[in-house]
Amino acid sequence: NNDNDSYDDHGHGTHVAGIVAASGNITGVAPEANITMVKVCDSIGDCNSTNIIAGIDWCNENRDKYNIHTISMSLGTGTTYAEYCDGVTPFTTSINTVVGNNITVTVSSGNHGSKTEISSPACIKNATAVGAVDKTNNLQFNRNKLVDVVAPGVEINSTYHNTTYFSNL
Repeated sequence: NNDNDSYDDHGHGTHVAGIVAASGNITGVAPEANITMVKVCDSIGDCNSTNIIAGIDWCNENRDKYNIHTISMSLGTGTTYAEYCDGVTPFTTSINTVVGNNITVTVSSGNHGSKTEISSPACIKNATAVGAVDKTNNLQFNRNKLVDVVAPGVEINSTYHNTTYFSNL
């Protein structure tokens, strides 16, 4: 939004943050966790590579000040890959730098439904690629042999940006 306010005017970031750290009417998986918000996408959920890289780099530069140990990115490009994409994606240097500074980088594998390819930056070797399962443990969205871990990711009730709750579909 070209301002210094990390307010989530789209809603997805708040939803993901609630899954992690909500502690109120609903409880996240790590309710005692502290979250440092870094906004890299616009109000309709579009994210450009420059902003994503700047966000990763900001986390690296401020890792000690804010005690940053993990970067969680629920985003991805429209281009998918069957193999590691380190040599062809602009995110590689930034991700490798933060991982070298003991920051874990988790990235969603993508939402395009591919059963053989995942999105960038999840396809970077040092990123932890995360896939999703539904309530009956069926794999959802993008997946392949590069996905490191899967977790429930369908119909999750969590926080939403307008001080309500929302269940993603």
